[in-house]
Amino acid sequence: MNILVTGGTGYIGPFLIDKLKEMGHSVIVLVRKEEDLKRLQSEGFSCILGDITDKLSLTGIFKDIDILFHLANIASWWLPNNQTYYDVNVTGTINLLEEAKKFPLKKIIHISSIAAIRQPKGILATEESVHQGDFESHYSKSKFLVEVEIEKYKKIGLPIVTLNPGVVTGPRDTKTFGKTVLGIANGKVKSKFFPDSYVPLVYIDDVIDVMVRAINFEAGVKYILVGENIKIGDVFDKVCNILGKEKITKTTPNWLLLLVSYSSEIVSLFSRRRPSLPVDGLKAIRIGAMASSQKSIDELGVSYLNADQILNKSIEWFHKNNLINS
Repeated sequence: MNILVTGGTGYIGPFLIDKLKEMGHSVIVLVRKEEDLKRLQSEGFSCILGDITDKLSLTGIFKDIDILFHLANIASWWLPNNQTYYDVNVTGTINLLEEAKKFPLKKIIHISSIAAIRQPKGILATEESVHQGDFESHYSKSKFLVEVEIEKYKKIGLPIVTLNPGVVTGPRDTKTFGKTVLGIANGKVKSKFFPDSYVPLVYIDDVIDVMVRAINFEAGVKYILVGENIKIGDVFDKVCNILGKEKITKTTPNWLLLLVSYSSEIVSLFSRRRPSLPVDGLKAIRIGAMASSQKSIDELGVSYLNADQILNKSIEWFHKNNLINS
């Protein structure tokens, strides 16, 4: 099939396009930067130069396309201008779907997030959950608003499948959850933070498996992808156990984290540089998130890796790539 992928240069995207190519599909990647276009073309991928925030650049991109995988979004806890979350995540998606309306696509697979359906602290989210509006971040609010728009396009007949992964991690993750694992492993993170908050972990290979299977899903379905909801404190303990390190018992007080976070945000107002601990990120970690992937287990037979398996595989990759100090 001819498959167009947006967001092919993020964390999940490269795994997806490699898998689709391996399966024999013709993969076309929408990219914003010339350097990404040249690099991907050198790897055997077809590319289109365009930007989902620029309607004109999307004109005709779905000609001869069968499937769209929409991954492009801003996934960050801080931006110099908060409007960017809505311009890219919400308006960008609308622009893409408006163009998609003009073509007979067989499937549109939208990669959303648990953030779009996160429930109040301690409550398990399901595919039927609706965000209660207690947005801890502009990212979370934008992802919720995208799903509101998705529902409108589903009602007019666009063949959309929605997937809501939790915190995706595994090999190559050195910037998000993996950065914390590396920090613990290398002794840079010496104190636990919000140890009772939950993280809905999911392994990258499990996410890719469901994504490529979604090509054949019935239009309109939605699935949560989570391997295990695990407490942050337990992540620390498991990483130390895997590495044979002494457990970290110290916990940074919440008030100190808040002080550091708000102070770094004030500095960023003047420097226009990313704060060391963004307030939105701190709020998200403090609230945490829990979600059930039982629907995908029951209906699709997915067997997710649990937290122990995910952390073991991640640390194994870190070791192989000399990212953990000996």
